[in-house]
Amino acid sequence: MLTDQVIGDGSLRSDGEGFRFDLRMPWYRALPLSSLEGLEVRIDGEQIPGEELRLSLGGTQYALADLPPLHDDWWYVADPAEVRAARAGGLPAGEHELDVRIALRIPYIVESGHPLVMRERCVKTLNVEGAS
Repeated sequence: MLTDQVIGDGSLRSDGEGFRFDLRMPWYRALPLSSLEGLEVRIDGEQIPGEELRLSLGGTQYALADLPPLHDDWWYVADPAEVRAARAGGLPAGEHELDVRIALRIPYIVESGHPLVMRERCVKTLNVEGAS
C-alpha cells in the first residue's frame, strides 16, 4: 500500500537545528510540485507549524509557501523528498512517533468539475540514534 511508504522507514534523523525524514508521495506517477496542497507534521503529538517545514528535492530546498507556482518542477515517484522541521536542539535519541498528513492535487483527474485532491495519513514510530 502506498500510504505505508509516505514516511521512509529508518529515515528520521536529528541535529541541533531540528529533525528530518524522507517523504514519498502516495501516487504512482510524477506530479508537479504545485500539486502538494498540504503537509502536516506532528512529532510525539506536537504539531510543527507549516512555516517551519522545508521540502528538499533535487538539491533545492523549498518552503511550503514556495510550491504553488511550481507547475514545471516535478516530483518523481522514485525520489523521496527530505522534509526538515525546525526544532531547537533536535530530538533526543530513542523512539518518536511521526504523524504525517499529505494532500496532493491530481490535476488530470477531475471530479464534479474540480481536480481530485487525495489526502493520506501515515503514522510511524521511528528511532533516532542520536544527533548527526
